[in-house]
This record gives sequence, structure tokens and C-alpha cells, in this order.
Amino acid sequence: MPAKQIEDTFAAQLFRHKVEKVETRSRLIAYNTGKKGRPSMCFNRILSSVKHSTPKADTESAENEDSMITAKEFFASLFASFIYEPMHFFIYGANVSYSLSPAMHNAAYSACGMPHTYGTHSSSTLEDFKRLARENHFGGAAVVQPYKTIIVPLLDGLSSHARAIGSVNTIIPVRELNVDGTLPDDLGLLSQLNRSGPVQALYGHNTDWIGIRACLRRGLSPANTVRPQTTALVCGAGGQARAAVYSLLSLGVRNLFLCNRTLENAQTLADHYNDLISTKAISELDNTNAAYTQVRVLESFGSAWPKDYRQPSMIVSSIPTQTADGTLTNFSIPDDWLKSPTGGVTIELAYRPMTTPIVQQMRAQSHKGWIFMDGFDILPEQAFAQFELFTGRRAPRQLMRDEVIKRYKEEQSQQGLSTQNRDPNPPGN
Repeated sequence: MPAKQIEDTFAAQLFRHKVEKVETRSRLIAYNTGKKGRPSMCFNRILSSVKHSTPKADTESAENEDSMITAKEFFASLFASFIYEPMHFFIYGANVSYSLSPAMHNAAYSACGMPHTYGTHSSSTLEDFKRLARENHFGGAAVVQPYKTIIVPLLDGLSSHARAIGSVNTIIPVRELNVDGTLPDDLGLLSQLNRSGPVQALYGHNTDWIGIRACLRRGLSPANTVRPQTTALVCGAGGQARAAVYSLLSLGVRNLFLCNRTLENAQTLADHYNDLISTKAISELDNTNAAYTQVRVLESFGSAWPKDYRQPSMIVSSIPTQTADGTLTNFSIPDDWLKSPTGGVTIELAYRPMTTPIVQQMRAQSHKGWIFMDGFDILPEQAFAQFELFTGRRAPRQLMRDEVIKRYKEEQSQQGLSTQNRDPNPPGN
């Protein structure tokens, strides 16, 4: 009904609470209309009507327009009324001063009416993380190399995906445990977002695989639709390679090859996934595919492609562009491995510098049906999932994509190439 006074807002809220006590299975939408009904819209948790951020050129009456609020105003009011609280997020790694994530997340928070902050924290150990993750206003953290795997023992729980991959890149705090001391389910975790207080536990996710899978799906042409004979290649054996393998398995790829500069590390990663496949421990892998799926290892980047398998139509490279002392690795994919008759999709996870040897190599292959994607495609995709895990709010995707490119170009023009071309994937074996 149209609200005539502020008390009508409280009446709607009281009505909703009464109904929820006696009817727990159904979802209730309840709010007042009119200008004075706007507060009740903010406290209604399901399908509140909102208007566009910019005025619409239509025949809506001024009175109706004034009675509506934008999504940004909706969330800002919840923070202003202390229903939600400003939280602090950060990206943690050995050296993350160059990260583009803060600009992307902070722009998204601002666009959504959330007074959160997202910063960087570089450290040579995990000691600072242990302290920061227990602060009352800790909202969550993105974790990058070299901590994606070694941070796992510090966590109290993992998503099924992070557990299978064996590494995490997203950590959220748990402030309320179940009565029996166990971790709450996904819905329980969602209800705790945007609220401060003592941290009881830490929960780990992995969104790298989500970003890689999204780009693979976007880049695959109809001619390269995943089939039983489809072959894929992952270059590298670190945390991102782990996520890449998982994303390919989730797409139904049965023939997957690994190649790394250190053969032992590649074999360890292959054994990890083959064990999971044999025990049907990967929730994203269709059980009908499990009996025919295997991760194999190529001995070196000089090996001939196995004659019994098709050339790969999906390639993901996580090889660093620099060594520990900053020397360029100049890594590129062997030309003999790029003979898929229908081309395919290649993802270069490195993006500093923007033009890597693989970028140049795949541009030359574009006329053969190869679609190329780089870190600027992956970074926003995995960040969308991070944003939603941090806030419970749908990510403003186009804004976040635009912000990454905008900020990178600003850095290049203002500070020069030499200081901004650090490889986001630190050297490994």
C-alpha cells in the first residue's frame, strides 16, 4: 500500500517478520509504495523495484519516478542505517604493488554504493596475513603467488573446487559458526557478508578456474566444440596451471597434456588429477567421462606431439615471462604443436608486458582459426566471482573490465614501461 508516514515502514517490516516466523518455506516480498515507502523498499530483501541510474526518456510520471530508488541508493541506505558495515579487502602476495585489482574492485564498490576499500599488501611471509585476517573489519582477501597453495593449511574450510584444485585465490571470513561448531553452508556464509566482528574461521575459494573456463567457452568456435577426441594443453605446473587443468576437465576434455620446465612438477600435478579422476572426486567432471579422461605429461617443450592424439585446440600457458632476476624468458609454444586443422583458443595468463612472445606468435596464427586471450580477459572474469563472494552482490562486469584497461594504460603513460612490466606470475619451476 502507499506509505503515508514513516511508521508504515516499520509496519511493513513487522508484517514481514511475523510471516517469516510461521512460513519458512516461502519467500515474501513486502514493501510500501510511494515516496514515503522508499525506506521499506531498502529493507525488503527480495526483488525490490529499482530505477536506472540515469533518467529514462519515457512517459513515466515525475511522481512515480520520485518514488523509486536506484540500486546504488538501495545499498548505500543499508550501509547508512548500519545494516551493513564498511569492510576492508586486500590482495596479498610477495609483491602486489603493481596489481590492477584494487582499481577494479574499488570502482565496483563505488558504483554499487558500498563504502568498502580494497588495498594491497606485499609480504615475504604469511605472518602479516594471519594478523590482517583476524581484524574486525576484514572482509576478504585475494591471494596470489607464491601463497596460493602454502596458505591452505591456515584455512578452516575449502570449497569443493578449491579442495580439488589444491590451491586458493580467494579467502572470506566466517564470523558465525553453526551451533555444533562446524562451518555454515553457502547460504549461511552469504548471510554474514558486509558485517564486521570477530573472525571465527577462514574459508577458501578458487575463482581462477572460473575465469579460465569463461574465456575458453567464449573463445571456442563451433568447429572446436568439445568432443571425445578433443585435446588440450596446459603449459606450466604452478597454481594457475592447477586451475587451468580443472577448468578443462569441467568442460569435458578427456585428453589433457601438461608440459613444464621441470618434469617432476608436471608429473606431480598430473598424478594429483589422475587420482581425483579415478576416485570420481571432481564434482565438475561428468562420471561418464571419468573412465576415458586422463592427464598426461610431455617430457619437454622440444618433444614431438604424440601421434595417437589430435593436436590441441585449447592451450593455456602459465609460464612466467621473466626469471627471478627479471630476465625475459621469451617462452613461446612450439610451432609443431599448433597444427590443429580448425585452430582453437589460446590463453596467455601473463599480461605484463602486454605483448609477450605468445601474443606475437598467436597473432600470426589468427588466420588459421586461432582465437587468442590474455590476462586482461582472465583478470576481470575471475574478479567477478571474487566480488560476488566478497559482497553477495552481482558484479558490475562491464565497468570492471573497462577499469582494468583504463588503469593499465594510465600506468603505462604516467610511470613508464620499465616500472610497470612486472610479471604477475612469479618465476617457478
